[in-house]
Amino acid sequence: MAQYQRTAQTSELTETFLQFILMQTQQALLAMGKHPSRPAGAAPPNLQLGKVFIGHLIMLRMKMEGNLTGDETNALNNAITHLQNAFVEATKEREGKA
Repeated sequence: MAQYQRTAQTSELTETFLQFILMQTQQALLAMGKHPSRPAGAAPPNLQLGKVFIGHLIMLRMKMEGNLTGDETNALNNAITHLQNAFVEATKEREGKA
């Protein structure tokens, strides 16, 4: 019985962690103006805020190294890579408009 509780708790924590990564990713995309459902007339992109969100995820990856499941590690790595690419794209767009 104790093993089942531990497995259920671990599964719940993994789900919550993945939701957290998704939320941070969405917030970063919104800040950088790269979220697909960005409303018309939204505030201009805030690349510095997007960079902060990316930094937070990188810090999490460093501090949690060796403590994540394979799925958690993949989700975190994919989110960071996606956001870094979006940041570069947003920076190029801003420079092109300047």
